[in-house]
Amino acid sequence: MDRTNQMARELENMLSAGEIDTDIKDEIKSVVDDLKTGSKTLNDFYSASTPHKLLTIFDIVNQRVKR
Repeated sequence: MDRTNQMARELENMLSAGEIDTDIKDEIKSVVDDLKTGSKTLNDFYSASTPHKLLTIFDIVNQRVKR
């Protein structure tokens, strides 16, 4: 499985486990959709305008997928 799909799966796992705050669930679901369709990679979501809360989640996902 490629890294992008692993990241999408990990984000879905985090959503299912309740690890993601409700105020950003819709944004995370949108990220998962983009990752699954291959239209973006997780790195595409890193920008100056990305909310800190999302960046923190992305960092956690990166660490988990590296293992």
